[in-house]
Amino acid sequence: MPEIDFINVIYYMSLQKTVLLSLIFPKISKTYYHFKCVIHTKLYTIPFDILLNPMKYLYYPLIFLVLISCNEDQVSTVSVGFYNVENLFDTKDDPKTNDNQFTPSGDKKWDKVKYAEKLQNLAKVISQLADNKYPTFLGVCEVENKKVLQDLANQPALKQANYGVAHIESPDERGIDVALLYNKSIFKINEVIAYQPDLSSYNDKTRDILYVKGELANGEILNFMINHWPSRGGGRKESEPKRIAAANALLSIQKEVQAKDPNAKIIVMGDFNDEPSNQSISKTLNVACDIENIENNQLFNAFCNLEKQDYGSYRYRSYWDMLDQIMVSKSLITDTVGIHFTPNSADIKSESWMIQTGKYKGFPLRTYGGNKYLAGYSDHFPVYISLQGN
Repeated sequence: MPEIDFINVIYYMSLQKTVLLSLIFPKISKTYYHFKCVIHTKLYTIPFDILLNPMKYLYYPLIFLVLISCNEDQVSTVSVGFYNVENLFDTKDDPKTNDNQFTPSGDKKWDKVKYAEKLQNLAKVISQLADNKYPTFLGVCEVENKKVLQDLANQPALKQANYGVAHIESPDERGIDVALLYNKSIFKINEVIAYQPDLSSYNDKTRDILYVKGELANGEILNFMINHWPSRGGGRKESEPKRIAAANALLSIQKEVQAKDPNAKIIVMGDFNDEPSNQSISKTLNVACDIENIENNQLFNAFCNLEKQDYGSYRYRSYWDMLDQIMVSKSLITDTVGIHFTPNSADIKSESWMIQTGKYKGFPLRTYGGNKYLAGYSDHFPVYISLQGN
């Protein structure tokens, strides 16, 4: 019988039941095999020896081992969402940006009461976004600063999401940025970089493309790229070159990541202000729409089929546009050993309480109609996909 100096017993309370999650023993021999097990999105190491020889340890009190969803290098199913939250501003004037509308003295009479209601409304949507649960990862755009992101993450409806914030201030003239909210329990950030698309030939600036690299609890690396491309203001065709410039910037980031690791797992998301079939995405990015026919360095656009169904995340006049999209690298489709894309999981969150009635029946219920306060959510519907472990 090997000597054991101590036993560290960890309990987890769930549904009024006590579950013994892990037993930590000192090293017994030079060769020791382990299983890695994700339980409730936590990573635990369980000695393989106990699994094969449980009778050896019956001499010691309090040793009961409950294994839940346990396979080598397994991760739980996770969800990835994106949401244009439409003008999430605080109430303070930033002298460096054009945010005057969203102040108490501005055109919209934006105050602390409306700000609090906006946060509460967004949290309600996000808490039910992915199959009626909060997403593990959420890309957002049209946020003013890190403070509003922290205020959003701290909403009671999102407390259990345990969101961390990845954000860098962008040079957008209105002061709106992109960001990534992520579950801190299962994802550790290694790197955050902001890339600025070159619009100097148009004497313009736009939102950064935010690159976030991090590690899941099982050791797998994920690469996120969050976008909010130039708007269609002035006309779709007239403004298209700016979005093509943004697409070229994104393509450069993608190539840089894949040059370092050809099998890098990449998730691209954003409000592209273009649809999957538009030139910036279909030609410049060369994104695939057929999951069975993807080249090695291509991205797969999970929202092509929804565009074909004449539905979208944004409505302009009487037309739906599929502007908000999530794309994944081929490695997230073909590599089914680790975390991978769940086919046909792409969807748009659009509950009845998120939709306007009356004159603009069917439109997303937004915060303002002009300067009239509607107490809504956003002028965009959020989108999401699912990823699963082996």
